[in-house]
Amino acid sequence: MAESYIISIDQSTQGTKALLFDQDGMLLQRKDLPHKQMINEKGWVSHDPEEIYQNAVQVVKNLVEASGISKESVKGIGISNQRETSLVWEKRPEKQSRTLLSGNVQGPLKSAAVWRNRAAEMIRKKTGLALSPYFPASKLAWLKENVEGAEALAKKHALCFGTIDTWLVYRMTHGTSYKTDYSNASRTQLFDIFEQRWDEEICQLFGLDAQDLAEVCDSDSCFGETDLDGFFEKPVPITVYWEIPMEHCLGRGVWKKE
Repeated sequence: MAESYIISIDQSTQGTKALLFDQDGMLLQRKDLPHKQMINEKGWVSHDPEEIYQNAVQVVKNLVEASGISKESVKGIGISNQRETSLVWEKRPEKQSRTLLSGNVQGPLKSAAVWRNRAAEMIRKKTGLALSPYFPASKLAWLKENVEGAEALAKKHALCFGTIDTWLVYRMTHGTSYKTDYSNASRTQLFDIFEQRWDEEICQLFGLDAQDLAEVCDSDSCFGETDLDGFFEKPVPITVYWEIPMEHCLGRGVWKKE
Protein backbone atom coordinates (compact mmCIF):
# COMPACT_ATOMS: atom_id res chain seq x y z
CA MET A 1 0.00 0.00 0.00
CA ALA A 2 1.32 3.47 -0.89
CA GLU A 3 2.14 5.74 2.01
CA SER A 4 -0.55 8.21 2.98
CA TYR A 5 -0.37 11.21 5.29
CA ILE A 6 -2.60 13.74 7.00
CA ILE A 7 -1.62 17.29 7.93
CA SER A 8 -2.89 19.11 11.00
CA ILE A 9 -2.90 22.93 11.06
CA ASP A 10 -2.81 24.20 14.65
CA GLN A 11 -3.56 27.92 14.52
CA SER A 12 -2.93 29.41 17.96
CA THR A 13 -2.75 32.88 19.50
CA GLN A 14 1.00 33.21 19.01
CA GLY A 15 1.48 31.44 15.69
CA THR A 16 0.62 28.62 13.31
CA LYS A 17 1.92 25.07 13.41
CA ALA A 18 1.67 22.34 10.79
CA LEU A 19 2.12 18.72 11.83
CA LEU A 20 2.54 15.68 9.61
CA PHE A 21 1.11 12.30 10.64
CA ASP A 22 1.48 8.97 8.90
CA GLN A 23 -1.23 6.33 8.47
CA ASP A 24 -0.36 4.85 11.88
CA GLY A 25 -0.96 8.19 13.58
CA MET A 26 2.73 8.81 14.23
CA LEU A 27 3.95 12.42 14.26
CA LEU A 28 6.72 12.73 11.68
CA GLN A 29 7.40 16.43 11.22
CA ARG A 30 6.43 19.87 12.56
CA LYS A 31 6.90 23.40 11.27
CA ASP A 32 5.98 26.73 12.91
CA LEU A 33 5.47 30.36 11.91
CA PRO A 34 4.68 33.23 14.32
CA HIS A 35 2.38 36.17 13.60
CA LYS A 36 2.41 39.73 14.88
CA GLN A 37 0.72 40.71 18.13
CA MET A 38 -0.75 44.20 17.73
CA ILE A 39 -1.72 45.82 21.05
CA ASN A 40 -3.45 49.19 21.23
CA GLU A 41 -3.45 51.80 24.02
CA LYS A 42 -6.33 49.98 25.77
CA GLY A 43 -4.44 46.70 25.82
CA TRP A 44 -6.67 45.07 23.20
CA VAL A 45 -4.87 42.50 21.08
CA SER A 46 -5.47 42.21 17.34
CA HIS A 47 -3.95 40.17 14.55
CA ASP A 48 -3.86 40.47 10.79
CA PRO A 49 -6.20 37.74 9.47
CA GLU A 50 -4.52 37.75 6.07
CA GLU A 51 -1.15 37.17 7.73
CA ILE A 52 -2.64 34.24 9.62
CA TYR A 53 -4.02 32.74 6.42
CA GLN A 54 -0.79 33.21 4.49
CA ASN A 55 1.14 31.66 7.39
CA ALA A 56 -1.19 28.66 7.34
CA VAL A 57 -0.49 28.15 3.64
CA GLN A 58 3.24 28.69 4.00
CA VAL A 59 3.70 26.45 7.04
CA VAL A 60 2.07 23.54 5.18
CA LYS A 61 4.36 24.13 2.21
CA ASN A 62 7.37 24.20 4.57
CA LEU A 63 6.20 20.97 6.20
CA VAL A 64 5.74 19.04 2.96
CA GLU A 65 9.02 20.24 1.53
CA ALA A 66 10.99 19.49 4.71
CA SER A 67 9.52 15.98 5.04
CA GLY A 68 10.24 15.04 1.44
CA ILE A 69 6.85 13.38 0.92
CA SER A 70 4.94 13.75 -2.33
CA LYS A 71 2.04 16.18 -2.39
CA GLU A 72 -0.18 13.42 -3.79
CA SER A 73 0.30 11.37 -0.60
CA VAL A 74 -1.46 14.01 1.54
CA LYS A 75 -5.01 12.68 2.01
CA GLY A 76 -6.49 15.28 4.31
CA ILE A 77 -5.95 18.49 6.29
CA GLY A 78 -7.37 19.03 9.77
CA ILE A 79 -7.64 22.35 11.62
CA SER A 80 -7.28 23.15 15.31
CA ASN A 81 -7.61 26.77 16.33
CA GLN A 82 -7.79 29.51 18.95
CA ARG A 83 -11.52 29.37 19.53
CA GLU A 84 -12.46 32.78 20.94
CA THR A 85 -10.69 34.89 18.32
CA SER A 86 -13.32 36.66 16.22
CA LEU A 87 -13.41 38.38 12.87
CA VAL A 88 -15.75 39.82 10.27
CA TRP A 89 -15.15 39.78 6.53
CA GLU A 90 -16.98 40.39 3.28
CA LYS A 91 -18.59 37.47 1.46
CA ARG A 92 -16.12 37.72 -1.39
CA PRO A 93 -12.87 35.79 -1.05
CA GLU A 94 -10.80 38.59 -2.53
CA LYS A 95 -12.03 40.97 0.20
CA GLN A 96 -10.17 40.66 3.49
CA SER A 97 -11.34 41.46 6.99
CA ARG A 98 -9.74 44.62 8.28
CA THR A 99 -9.95 43.79 11.98
CA LEU A 100 -9.56 40.70 14.14
CA LEU A 101 -9.74 40.65 17.93
CA SER A 102 -7.95 37.99 19.91
CA GLY A 103 -9.52 35.80 22.58
CA ASN A 104 -7.70 37.61 25.40
CA VAL A 105 -9.35 40.96 24.66
CA GLN A 106 -11.49 42.18 27.56
CA GLY A 107 -12.76 45.41 26.07
CA PRO A 108 -15.77 45.47 23.75
CA LEU A 109 -18.73 44.42 25.87
CA LYS A 110 -21.57 46.77 25.04
CA SER A 111 -23.53 48.27 27.99
CA ALA A 112 -22.27 45.70 30.48
CA ALA A 113 -24.58 46.73 33.33
CA VAL A 114 -27.64 46.62 31.07
CA TRP A 115 -26.69 43.20 29.76
CA ARG A 116 -26.16 41.90 33.25
CA ASN A 117 -29.64 42.89 34.32
CA ARG A 118 -31.44 42.08 31.11
CA ALA A 119 -30.13 38.90 29.61
CA ALA A 120 -27.09 37.46 31.37
CA GLU A 121 -28.91 34.56 33.02
CA MET A 122 -30.85 33.66 29.87
CA ILE A 123 -27.61 33.63 27.88
CA ARG A 124 -25.89 31.47 30.49
CA LYS A 125 -28.71 28.93 30.56
CA LYS A 126 -28.76 28.56 26.78
CA THR A 127 -25.05 28.70 26.05
CA GLY A 128 -23.50 27.42 29.29
CA LEU A 129 -21.27 30.52 29.34
CA ALA A 130 -21.32 33.45 31.76
CA LEU A 131 -21.60 36.78 29.98
CA SER A 132 -18.09 37.99 29.20
CA PRO A 133 -16.20 39.99 26.55
CA TYR A 134 -13.86 36.99 26.33
CA PHE A 135 -16.33 35.24 24.02
CA PRO A 136 -16.95 36.15 20.35
CA ALA A 137 -20.55 37.42 20.68
CA SER A 138 -19.65 40.88 21.99
CA LYS A 139 -16.51 41.07 19.81
CA LEU A 140 -18.49 40.38 16.65
CA ALA A 141 -21.08 42.95 17.69
CA TRP A 142 -18.32 45.49 18.36
CA LEU A 143 -16.69 44.83 14.99
CA LYS A 144 -19.98 45.21 13.14
CA GLU A 145 -20.59 48.55 14.86
CA ASN A 146 -17.06 49.95 14.71
CA VAL A 147 -15.41 48.77 11.49
CA GLU A 148 -16.10 51.32 8.77
CA GLY A 149 -18.78 50.12 6.36
CA ALA A 150 -19.56 46.94 8.29
CA GLU A 151 -23.02 47.98 9.46
CA ALA A 152 -24.19 48.75 5.91
CA LEU A 153 -22.78 45.48 4.59
CA ALA A 154 -24.45 43.55 7.43
CA LYS A 155 -27.84 44.97 6.44
CA LYS A 156 -27.28 43.49 2.97
CA HIS A 157 -26.24 40.13 4.50
CA ALA A 158 -22.88 40.64 2.81
CA LEU A 159 -20.70 39.86 5.82
CA CYS A 160 -19.31 36.67 7.30
CA PHE A 161 -18.93 36.43 11.08
CA GLY A 162 -16.73 33.77 12.53
CA THR A 163 -13.88 32.27 14.44
CA ILE A 164 -10.48 31.38 13.00
CA ASP A 165 -11.52 27.92 11.78
CA THR A 166 -14.30 29.45 9.68
CA TRP A 167 -11.94 32.07 8.27
CA LEU A 168 -9.31 29.49 7.30
CA VAL A 169 -11.85 27.15 5.73
CA TYR A 170 -13.44 30.02 3.80
CA ARG A 171 -10.11 31.21 2.43
CA MET A 172 -8.74 27.72 1.77
CA THR A 173 -11.82 26.85 -0.30
CA HIS A 174 -11.80 30.15 -2.24
CA GLY A 175 -14.99 31.27 -0.52
CA THR A 176 -17.05 28.18 -1.38
CA SER A 177 -17.31 26.78 2.17
CA TYR A 178 -18.61 28.79 5.13
CA LYS A 179 -18.64 26.33 8.02
CA THR A 180 -17.66 25.79 11.63
CA ASP A 181 -17.91 22.85 14.01
CA TYR A 182 -19.91 22.41 17.20
CA SER A 183 -16.92 22.92 19.51
CA ASN A 184 -16.15 26.35 18.04
CA ALA A 185 -19.81 27.36 17.82
CA SER A 186 -20.35 26.46 21.48
CA ARG A 187 -17.71 29.02 22.54
CA THR A 188 -19.22 31.99 20.71
CA GLN A 189 -21.97 32.67 23.31
CA LEU A 190 -24.42 32.70 20.38
CA PHE A 191 -25.07 28.96 20.22
CA ASP A 192 -27.80 27.11 22.12
CA ILE A 193 -25.97 23.99 23.31
CA PHE A 194 -29.23 22.17 24.07
CA GLU A 195 -31.01 22.89 20.78
CA GLN A 196 -27.64 22.72 18.97
CA ARG A 197 -28.29 25.72 16.78
CA TRP A 198 -27.57 29.43 16.60
CA ASP A 199 -29.97 31.13 18.98
CA GLU A 200 -31.91 33.86 17.18
CA GLU A 201 -32.88 35.68 20.39
CA ILE A 202 -29.29 35.93 21.60
CA CYS A 203 -28.05 36.92 18.17
CA GLN A 204 -30.59 39.74 18.06
CA LEU A 205 -29.49 40.97 21.49
CA PHE A 206 -25.99 41.37 20.09
CA GLY A 207 -27.28 42.99 16.90
CA LEU A 208 -26.44 39.97 14.77
CA ASP A 209 -28.52 37.87 12.39
CA ALA A 210 -28.32 34.10 12.88
CA GLN A 211 -28.64 33.52 9.14
CA ASP A 212 -25.33 35.32 8.62
CA LEU A 213 -23.40 32.83 10.76
CA ALA A 214 -21.59 29.77 9.46
CA GLU A 215 -23.14 26.35 8.97
CA VAL A 216 -22.42 24.22 12.05
CA CYS A 217 -21.10 20.72 11.33
CA ASP A 218 -19.77 17.72 13.21
CA SER A 219 -16.05 17.94 13.93
CA ASP A 220 -15.35 14.97 11.66
CA SER A 221 -17.26 16.43 8.71
CA CYS A 222 -15.66 17.33 5.42
CA PHE A 223 -15.45 21.13 5.43
CA GLY A 224 -14.58 21.41 1.76
CA GLU A 225 -11.53 20.85 -0.40
CA THR A 226 -8.44 22.98 -0.89
CA ASP A 227 -5.63 23.25 -3.39
CA LEU A 228 -3.90 25.57 -0.91
CA ASP A 229 -3.55 28.39 -3.42
CA GLY A 230 -2.32 26.03 -6.12
CA PHE A 231 0.17 24.10 -3.99
CA PHE A 232 -1.74 20.83 -4.45
CA GLU A 233 -2.49 19.77 -8.01
CA LYS A 234 -5.50 17.79 -6.81
CA PRO A 235 -7.69 19.34 -4.08
CA VAL A 236 -7.31 17.82 -0.61
CA PRO A 237 -10.30 17.43 1.75
CA ILE A 238 -10.37 19.54 4.90
CA THR A 239 -11.37 16.90 7.42
CA VAL A 240 -10.09 14.93 10.39
CA TYR A 241 -11.89 11.78 9.20
CA TRP A 242 -9.49 9.50 7.37
CA GLU A 243 -10.81 6.40 5.67
CA ILE A 244 -8.03 3.81 5.79
CA PRO A 245 -8.53 0.60 3.78
CA MET A 246 -9.59 -2.29 5.99
CA GLU A 247 -6.65 -4.49 5.03
CA HIS A 248 -4.31 -1.89 6.52
CA CYS A 249 -6.30 -1.75 9.76
CA LEU A 250 -6.35 -5.51 10.50
CA GLY A 251 -3.96 -6.41 13.27
CA ARG A 252 -3.88 -2.82 14.56
CA GLY A 253 -6.78 -3.00 17.00
CA VAL A 254 -9.50 -2.64 14.37
CA TRP A 255 -11.83 -5.58 13.91
CA LYS A 256 -13.21 -6.56 10.52
CA LYS A 257 -16.96 -7.01 10.60
CA GLU A 258 -18.00 -10.32 9.01
